[in-house]
Amino acid sequence: MVRLTADPIPLVEVVNALRSPESGAVVAYLGTVRASVEGRPVEQLKFEVADSVLQKGLEEIEAEARRRFELREIFLVHRTGTLRVGEDILLVAISAAHRGPAFDACQYIIERIKELHSGWKREE
Repeated sequence: MVRLTADPIPLVEVVNALRSPESGAVVAYLGTVRASVEGRPVEQLKFEVADSVLQKGLEEIEAEARRRFELREIFLVHRTGTLRVGEDILLVAISAAHRGPAFDACQYIIERIKELHSGWKREE
């Protein structure tokens, strides 16, 4: 599932939704706005991309991960709008029968999303 939101990310709700008797692992990554990038201070972060384009990119990454790894469920929740230092940007949450595929898929998804962000993210 891919979800874009201007609201805070419901971390606990998403992680709890992934729990099941078939899942031996639930892995979650929460990306936040840092106070500095390459030694430069940052006050806020903006994504300069249409929501529909971001949604499509995230859905493609989700589909790739499903093909590559044995997973039960994937939740990608991405914030939109202007985000301040310390606010959450992204939640990648995965459930799988075993921890190996869950961790591997999480790492893969994060790296792919970083590629997506490279042209859209503006730190101010």
